Amino acid sequence: MKLTAQAIAAKRPFKQWRFFQLTLAMMFWMLVYPRLTNPWFAHLILQALLVDLLMVTIWATPQWRHIHRLLIGFLLLAVGASVAALLPMPPAWIRIDNTVQGMMHLPILSACVVGILTFVFRAERPTPDGIFATVVAYLLIAMIFGQLYGIALVWNPDALQLTEQLQQMNPQQRGGEILYFSVITMSTVGYGDVLPTSEFTRMLAAIQAVFGQFYVAVVVAVFVGMYAAQAREESLSRRTHAGRDDDSPGPRA
Repeated sequence: MKLTAQAIAAKRPFKQWRFFQLTLAMMFWMLVYPRLTNPWFAHLILQALLVDLLMVTIWATPQWRHIHRLLIGFLLLAVGASVAALLPMPPAWIRIDNTVQGMMHLPILSACVVGILTFVFRAERPTPDGIFATVVAYLLIAMIFGQLYGIALVWNPDALQLTEQLQQMNPQQRGGEILYFSVITMSTVGYGDVLPTSEFTRMLAAIQAVFGQFYVAVVVAVFVGMYAAQAREESLSRRTHAGRDDDSPGPRA
């Protein structure tokens, strides 16, 4: 018999907080990564986060066995491209390598989003870890758009107006600035300190803003439906038990 992620979590309660720890790990990475100056250490932190993300996604989608192997292959290719970027190479090759990194990360992040949301929407009842799973998926979508902004910036340095000159920023600072802009755009806050300045990035920002609002509306609707279904089920269960108590014979004299 195949065990679903919900059945495994029911047997192992201490493992019901996987998405909570992943949420904390992602937020920690977002805070620390732009401040790192050692590229090798920054690379290690990023790959550790991706491995954590992939392990949680594999746990949440036990039915995706063949896709799991494909995701691990993409991760290995992304690690190789990331390591190559740390080695000295001509500027033209660096541009190609950065593009390959982004292209390898896109299928990994996209598959993780689909797997995590499938895990959430297939759940019969809302759980605290399911709520954190939607937070993880939200941040991953922001990272997907961030990868697209990063690729655009590789080929067009004027695609985004950053808070500092692009040449004065190391890869970690640049990545943190892009992710910041992506999250702000997705939440439709729009402080205006980072701006899309090319036709492609402006249209991409507009699509992301619409997608962000749609995501919040769908997730809220799903959780409201789960809570309503749970309330109806509990109410029906109470009425059923009350009916059984009324039909039971009284004590004999």
